[in-house]
Amino acid sequence: MPTDAEEYSLLAGAVRRLLDVAVDSRTLDGPTLVHAAHAIDRVSEEIETARDELSPEQRLIPFDGQRAPMPSWQFELDHDGLVARGQFSNGHTGPPGTVHGGWVAFAFDEILGWANVQAGFPGMTGKLTIRYRKPTPVGVPVEFRVPRPRVEGKRVQVHGTLSVDGSVTADAEGLFVHFKGRRRSPTQEW
Repeated sequence: MPTDAEEYSLLAGAVRRLLDVAVDSRTLDGPTLVHAAHAIDRVSEEIETARDELSPEQRLIPFDGQRAPMPSWQFELDHDGLVARGQFSNGHTGPPGTVHGGWVAFAFDEILGWANVQAGFPGMTGKLTIRYRKPTPVGVPVEFRVPRPRVEGKRVQVHGTLSVDGSVTADAEGLFVHFKGRRRSPTQEW
């Protein structure tokens, strides 16, 4: 039986919490770490067993721009494009108090890809270039802005910015490959 978005959000939130506490767990004693690892393995085995009972068709999950352990994004479409708002947490920490650049890149890949889907041109990432302008702090609201992508044949070019309090901390240029015959109706015209 497929789950609904609310049930998956509950699991995704628990995974994010686990990531947040696991980042700081290296200072804990050995027995605590071993006990926690075994408990996590038991939960993973339970999920794997349930997943393995599904047919390959039932395992296909439509891309929706939300992937644990990425932050939960609130998406909004307006006349300028897609806006995604959320907050990186402790589990996304790189240098103290700031988001690791790999998480920023992952977020751009997901959000630029979701903007393409919303515009009606889903595809695969061909090239993603990130420019880090300044550190993105952990634990504060962030905003991604993505104007409508430019489409030339199979090439979908899109860019976006990541901001904190109106100050751009990173920007990205993406080249995605759209597969003919896989056009999807946009959710709303931009």
